[in-house]
Amino acid sequence: MVQQADWEFFSAQKDDASVQAQVLPLEKTGALELVSGETQFTPEITLVPTPGHTPGHQSIVVSSGGTRAFIAGDMAHHPAQAQETGWSPGFDNDAAMAARTRESFMQRLEEDGSNACFGHYPWPGFGLIVRENGRRIFRAL
Repeated sequence: MVQQADWEFFSAQKDDASVQAQVLPLEKTGALELVSGETQFTPEITLVPTPGHTPGHQSIVVSSGGTRAFIAGDMAHHPAQAQETGWSPGFDNDAAMAARTRESFMQRLEEDGSNACFGHYPWPGFGLIVRENGRRIFRAL
């Protein structure tokens, strides 16, 4: 399941060898399903647009037993971005959009107490976004 915006972005990169080898073949296999916006994959798994890193970047929300976990993908790359949401690595395709997305989701995670998994954070990368001494921080679990 790929956001339409990412499919359009990557499939337009015809000169990129990795796109030719890894992205475009998905359409031919029949394994590609394009979606737009928030999409419930199963009752427990929801795809949530988190644009900025790429136009159609998406993260995953997993709900089970009354608890939710947010799998951020490339939405954030360093724990400092919990507070400093405007800090964008050079890899973000649209730094301003990425900053708005990070701010929105960090605020949401702080307010609702969902667990969060950040694959680029130092081990364990799994924790909570909390407020401590007036700053929003990532607290590993």
